[in-house]
Amino acid sequence: MLGSARSVLMKPGTAPSFPAPIAAYAMNENSGTTTVDASGNGHTATLNNATWATGHTGSGLTNLGNALGANTAVFLAPSAAITMMAWIKPTSLPAGGSDIACGFFDSGNTDVAIFTQRGDGFSTPNVLQGNIRLGASLVAINGSALTVGTWVHVALTYDGSNIRLYVDGSLVNTVAGTGAISPGDNLTVCGPDSGNAGGSYNARLVIDDLRVFNTALTQPQISAAMATPV
Repeated sequence: MLGSARSVLMKPGTAPSFPAPIAAYAMNENSGTTTVDASGNGHTATLNNATWATGHTGSGLTNLGNALGANTAVFLAPSAAITMMAWIKPTSLPAGGSDIACGFFDSGNTDVAIFTQRGDGFSTPNVLQGNIRLGASLVAINGSALTVGTWVHVALTYDGSNIRLYVDGSLVNTVAGTGAISPGDNLTVCGPDSGNAGGSYNARLVIDDLRVFNTALTQPQISAAMATPV
Protein backbone atom coordinates (compact mmCIF):
# COMPACT_ATOMS: atom_id res chain seq x y z
CA MET A 1 0.00 0.00 0.00
CA LEU A 2 2.82 2.39 0.88
CA GLY A 3 4.44 2.02 -2.52
CA SER A 4 1.25 2.97 -4.32
CA ALA A 5 1.02 6.12 -2.22
CA ARG A 6 4.54 7.20 -3.17
CA SER A 7 4.60 6.82 -6.95
CA VAL A 8 2.26 5.75 -9.71
CA LEU A 9 1.97 5.76 -13.48
CA MET A 10 5.63 6.40 -14.27
CA LYS A 11 5.57 5.44 -17.96
CA PRO A 12 6.01 8.30 -20.48
CA GLY A 13 2.74 9.65 -21.77
CA THR A 14 0.69 8.64 -18.77
CA ALA A 15 -0.61 10.73 -15.90
CA PRO A 16 2.12 12.15 -13.61
CA SER A 17 3.11 10.73 -10.28
CA PHE A 18 2.27 12.52 -7.06
CA PRO A 19 4.55 13.26 -4.09
CA ALA A 20 4.71 11.25 -0.91
CA PRO A 21 2.01 12.22 1.61
CA ILE A 22 2.79 13.13 5.21
CA ALA A 23 -0.15 10.96 6.30
CA ALA A 24 -2.27 8.41 4.42
CA TYR A 25 -5.06 6.13 5.60
CA ALA A 26 -6.42 3.21 3.57
CA MET A 27 -8.78 2.35 6.46
CA ASN A 28 -8.76 -1.27 5.30
CA GLU A 29 -8.34 -2.85 8.75
CA ASN A 30 -12.13 -3.31 9.07
CA SER A 31 -11.68 -4.28 12.73
CA GLY A 32 -9.92 -3.05 15.83
CA THR A 33 -9.59 0.42 17.32
CA THR A 34 -6.92 2.04 15.14
CA THR A 35 -6.18 2.76 11.49
CA VAL A 36 -2.55 2.87 10.42
CA ASP A 37 -0.78 5.76 8.72
CA ALA A 38 0.46 4.21 5.46
CA SER A 39 2.89 7.10 4.84
CA GLY A 40 5.29 5.60 7.35
CA ASN A 41 5.23 8.74 9.52
CA GLY A 42 3.47 7.07 12.43
CA HIS A 43 0.32 9.21 12.65
CA THR A 44 -1.93 6.35 13.73
CA ALA A 45 -5.57 7.36 14.18
CA THR A 46 -7.53 5.92 17.10
CA LEU A 47 -11.21 5.16 16.60
CA ASN A 48 -13.48 6.75 19.19
CA ASN A 49 -17.08 6.83 17.97
CA ALA A 50 -16.15 6.24 14.33
CA THR A 51 -16.88 2.66 13.23
CA TRP A 52 -16.00 0.44 10.28
CA ALA A 53 -18.07 0.47 7.11
CA THR A 54 -17.82 -0.50 3.44
CA GLY A 55 -15.50 2.05 1.88
CA HIS A 56 -14.79 3.23 -1.64
CA THR A 57 -12.13 0.53 -1.91
CA GLY A 58 -12.08 -2.02 0.90
CA SER A 59 -13.36 -0.71 4.20
CA GLY A 60 -13.76 2.86 5.45
CA LEU A 61 -14.98 4.73 8.49
CA THR A 62 -18.41 6.07 9.33
CA ASN A 63 -19.97 8.06 12.16
CA LEU A 64 -23.64 8.95 12.21
CA GLY A 65 -23.66 11.48 15.03
CA ASN A 66 -21.82 14.42 16.59
CA ALA A 67 -19.47 12.51 18.88
CA LEU A 68 -15.67 12.33 18.54
CA GLY A 69 -14.61 10.46 15.40
CA ALA A 70 -11.15 8.95 14.86
CA ASN A 71 -8.17 11.13 15.72
CA THR A 72 -4.39 11.14 15.90
CA ALA A 73 -2.09 12.07 18.71
CA VAL A 74 -0.25 15.39 18.27
CA PHE A 75 -0.04 16.02 14.52
CA LEU A 76 0.30 19.57 13.20
CA ALA A 77 -0.81 20.76 9.79
CA PRO A 78 2.02 22.11 7.60
CA SER A 79 2.29 25.88 7.76
CA ALA A 80 3.15 26.93 4.19
CA ALA A 81 1.15 24.65 1.88
CA ILE A 82 -1.22 21.71 2.14
CA THR A 83 -3.37 19.25 0.24
CA MET A 84 -6.01 17.20 2.06
CA MET A 85 -8.06 14.73 0.06
CA ALA A 86 -10.42 11.80 0.59
CA TRP A 87 -13.28 9.81 -0.86
CA ILE A 88 -16.50 10.81 0.93
CA LYS A 89 -20.08 9.49 0.81
CA PRO A 90 -22.74 11.50 2.70
CA THR A 91 -25.32 9.35 4.48
CA SER A 92 -27.57 12.31 5.29
CA LEU A 93 -27.61 16.01 4.34
CA PRO A 94 -30.34 17.71 6.39
CA ALA A 95 -30.96 21.36 5.54
CA GLY A 96 -28.82 23.60 7.73
CA GLY A 97 -26.71 20.71 9.00
CA SER A 98 -22.98 20.83 9.71
CA ASP A 99 -21.15 17.61 8.84
CA ILE A 100 -17.38 17.25 9.15
CA ALA A 101 -15.46 14.75 7.02
CA CYS A 102 -11.89 15.41 8.21
CA GLY A 103 -9.64 18.17 9.42
CA PHE A 104 -7.02 19.64 11.70
CA PHE A 105 -8.54 21.12 14.86
CA ASP A 106 -7.36 22.85 18.00
CA SER A 107 -9.74 22.38 20.94
CA GLY A 108 -12.80 22.71 18.74
CA ASN A 109 -11.44 25.44 16.46
CA THR A 110 -11.36 24.62 12.75
CA ASP A 111 -7.90 25.10 11.18
CA VAL A 112 -8.07 22.94 8.02
CA ALA A 113 -11.23 21.00 7.25
CA ILE A 114 -13.54 19.47 4.67
CA PHE A 115 -17.26 19.63 5.46
CA THR A 116 -19.88 17.81 3.38
CA GLN A 117 -21.90 20.87 4.40
CA ARG A 118 -21.66 23.57 7.05
CA GLY A 119 -24.77 25.33 8.25
CA ASP A 120 -23.68 27.04 11.48
CA GLY A 121 -23.70 30.52 9.95
CA PHE A 122 -20.21 30.47 8.48
CA SER A 123 -20.30 31.00 4.70
CA THR A 124 -22.82 29.21 2.44
CA PRO A 125 -25.03 26.47 3.97
CA ASN A 126 -26.07 23.17 2.39
CA VAL A 127 -23.07 22.84 0.03
CA LEU A 128 -19.63 21.23 0.12
CA GLN A 129 -17.24 23.50 2.04
CA GLY A 130 -13.52 23.65 2.74
CA ASN A 131 -12.00 25.80 5.49
CA ILE A 132 -8.41 26.94 6.06
CA ARG A 133 -7.39 29.29 8.87
CA LEU A 134 -4.71 31.70 7.63
CA GLY A 135 -3.32 33.64 10.55
CA ALA A 136 -6.35 34.70 12.57
CA SER A 137 -8.85 34.45 9.70
CA LEU A 138 -10.83 31.35 8.79
CA VAL A 139 -11.40 31.31 5.02
CA ALA A 140 -14.17 29.30 3.37
CA ILE A 141 -14.29 27.83 -0.11
CA ASN A 142 -17.54 26.35 -1.40
CA GLY A 143 -18.58 23.79 -3.97
CA SER A 144 -21.98 22.51 -5.00
CA ALA A 145 -24.37 20.45 -2.91
CA LEU A 146 -23.39 16.79 -2.58
CA THR A 147 -25.74 13.84 -3.01
CA VAL A 148 -26.70 11.40 -0.27
CA GLY A 149 -25.35 7.91 -0.97
CA THR A 150 -22.94 9.00 -3.74
CA TRP A 151 -19.17 8.72 -3.43
CA VAL A 152 -17.24 11.89 -4.32
CA HIS A 153 -13.51 12.60 -4.22
CA VAL A 154 -12.73 15.95 -2.57
CA ALA A 155 -9.35 17.69 -2.46
CA LEU A 156 -8.57 20.96 -0.65
CA THR A 157 -5.28 22.75 -1.42
CA TYR A 158 -3.41 25.90 -0.38
CA ASP A 159 -0.17 27.11 -2.00
CA GLY A 160 0.51 30.36 -0.13
CA SER A 161 -1.57 32.46 -2.52
CA ASN A 162 -4.77 30.57 -3.27
CA ILE A 163 -7.10 28.00 -1.74
CA ARG A 164 -8.52 25.57 -4.29
CA LEU A 165 -11.28 23.00 -4.10
CA TYR A 166 -11.39 19.98 -6.42
CA VAL A 167 -14.26 17.53 -6.85
CA ASP A 168 -13.68 14.23 -8.65
CA GLY A 169 -10.38 15.61 -9.94
CA SER A 170 -11.81 18.84 -11.40
CA LEU A 171 -11.23 22.34 -10.03
CA VAL A 172 -14.54 23.81 -8.86
CA ASN A 173 -13.48 26.97 -6.99
CA THR A 174 -10.50 29.18 -6.14
CA VAL A 175 -10.29 31.74 -3.32
CA ALA A 176 -7.32 34.05 -2.79
CA GLY A 177 -5.56 33.94 0.56
CA THR A 178 -2.14 34.52 2.11
CA GLY A 179 -0.44 33.76 5.38
CA ALA A 180 0.61 30.77 7.43
CA ILE A 181 -1.79 27.91 8.03
CA SER A 182 -2.92 27.58 11.63
CA PRO A 183 -1.58 24.13 12.54
CA GLY A 184 -4.22 22.73 14.88
CA ASP A 185 -3.06 19.98 17.22
CA ASN A 186 -4.44 16.77 15.73
CA LEU A 187 -6.06 15.31 12.64
CA THR A 188 -9.67 14.24 13.20
CA VAL A 189 -11.53 11.92 10.81
CA CYS A 190 -15.25 11.33 10.43
CA GLY A 191 -16.42 13.38 13.38
CA PRO A 192 -15.63 16.47 15.45
CA ASP A 193 -12.56 16.67 17.66
CA SER A 194 -12.63 16.52 21.45
CA GLY A 195 -13.36 20.24 21.71
CA ASN A 196 -16.60 19.76 19.79
CA ALA A 197 -17.67 16.35 21.04
CA GLY A 198 -21.42 16.49 21.49
CA GLY A 199 -21.39 19.93 19.91
CA SER A 200 -22.48 21.47 16.64
CA TYR A 201 -20.65 19.28 14.11
CA ASN A 202 -22.01 15.94 12.93
CA ALA A 203 -20.41 13.31 10.69
CA ARG A 204 -23.20 11.70 8.72
CA LEU A 205 -20.91 10.15 6.14
CA VAL A 206 -18.49 7.40 5.16
CA ILE A 207 -14.85 8.30 4.41
CA ASP A 208 -12.02 6.37 2.77
CA ASP A 209 -8.50 6.83 1.37
CA LEU A 210 -7.56 10.00 3.24
CA ARG A 211 -4.24 11.64 2.36
CA VAL A 212 -2.47 14.79 3.62
CA PHE A 213 0.46 16.42 1.78
CA ASN A 214 2.74 19.32 2.76
CA THR A 215 2.47 20.79 -0.73
CA ALA A 216 -0.35 21.98 -2.97
CA LEU A 217 -0.86 19.26 -5.55
CA THR A 218 -1.64 20.17 -9.15
CA GLN A 219 -4.82 19.04 -10.87
CA PRO A 220 -3.01 16.18 -12.71
CA GLN A 221 -1.43 15.02 -9.44
CA ILE A 222 -4.81 15.09 -7.70
CA SER A 223 -6.35 13.04 -10.51
CA ALA A 224 -3.49 10.52 -10.25
CA ALA A 225 -3.95 10.20 -6.49
CA MET A 226 -7.72 9.91 -6.85
CA ALA A 227 -7.23 6.95 -9.18
CA THR A 228 -4.77 5.22 -6.81
CA PRO A 229 -6.11 3.70 -3.58
CA VAL A 230 -3.92 4.22 -0.52
